[in-house]
Amino acid sequence: MEIWATIVGIAVAVAVAAYLHVRKPAGMGRTMQLVAIAAAAALSAAATGFGLKYLESRDNASVVEQALQVVREAPLVGLVLKENATVEARFRQAIEAELKDPAKIGPQQTFIVGGEVRRDFIVPALRNADDASALGAIAAMHAFVKYLQGTNVVLCKEFGLVGIQQPNRLDGNGGALFRRALSAQEEAYLNGRARPAAAAAAQQQQQITSQEVIRLLTEAGFTTADFNTLAALAKASDADGCAITVKLYGAPALLPPQSGGILARYLLSIS
Repeated sequence: MEIWATIVGIAVAVAVAAYLHVRKPAGMGRTMQLVAIAAAAALSAAATGFGLKYLESRDNASVVEQALQVVREAPLVGLVLKENATVEARFRQAIEAELKDPAKIGPQQTFIVGGEVRRDFIVPALRNADDASALGAIAAMHAFVKYLQGTNVVLCKEFGLVGIQQPNRLDGNGGALFRRALSAQEEAYLNGRARPAAAAAAQQQQQITSQEVIRLLTEAGFTTADFNTLAALAKASDADGCAITVKLYGAPALLPPQSGGILARYLLSIS
């Protein structure tokens, strides 16, 4: 299902946002800044990225239900809907409004709701996940991109930039690893949702800064050349772009558990 594609897999692009706060490699230009912005937007859009393709139907009630079912089945977003009836109602209203008057300028109303759901529910929960859950989610993503590195570097680089737009391009093993990565991210979300308030409050004090991202990645072995490749990912060769994607997802596991957990939560929750 296409809406699964950008839920994970864009950490490489959005991680550039932190790098841009600290240093700007020569020749980077505005292109990569736009990639980082677009990647963050794609993460929100994934919640409602079905493109309203069902709107060609004559049965509006059926259309709304079909579109809602797509949202219910989306990773993370579907969990939020199960826990919050009001969120589903907001999606329903947005879909109905879009059906009556599709947006011609600016984001779709469903896109806006998806971004709000990520901001208000998904990101806080991922930031509250414990070290083991966050590291597990990133490790699952690392296993997925590592597999792609050995089988399809083009798709691997694409995943680093914008996620996988067509999961059916994956072979059987790749699809299984992709689903595992999505499942692990949901496990981290549920862990963060269930953690005691005191633990969550203490963890909020560990929120990472842009400078800290650079420090942790450097501690995990990132060099100036790596940062330059990361910042110019769109222009990198498929092999180099894939390699830096793999290296980024592997970075948290190379740090002590607490530091690795901090970096993992950042990669999971940046928006």
